Amino acid sequence: MLNQAIRKRKYTWDDLSWKNGKVDVLVAHVSLFAGEYLEVEKGWEIDGPIRVSLSYRPAIKHTRIKYKPLRRREFDLDNPLEYPCVACGADRLSPCTDDNPECAYRVFYLKGGLL
Repeated sequence: MLNQAIRKRKYTWDDLSWKNGKVDVLVAHVSLFAGEYLEVEKGWEIDGPIRVSLSYRPAIKHTRIKYKPLRRREFDLDNPLEYPCVACGADRLSPCTDDNPECAYRVFYLKGGLL
């Protein structure tokens, strides 16, 4: 059984820090780590690990989103501690807390299932 508590909402549309970009465009940038997600609207979620750039034109209600991988200095893809553990529930960057054999492999969850 997957521990759904591993997945945490980090941002919603209203939480984003918008800045003025080009004429009549608002821009926001967020870094989402493993186990975190951005809820753009109900039913539209973006899961980390990823860097998200959003631009919004309020006059025509148009949203544009660009995705980029996180920089290596922000997120080390090869480090298992960068991911929350599904087996014992340990948070990102925290060691496992159980003697569960699955913890030896730092089992983590990404959308779609276990890896």
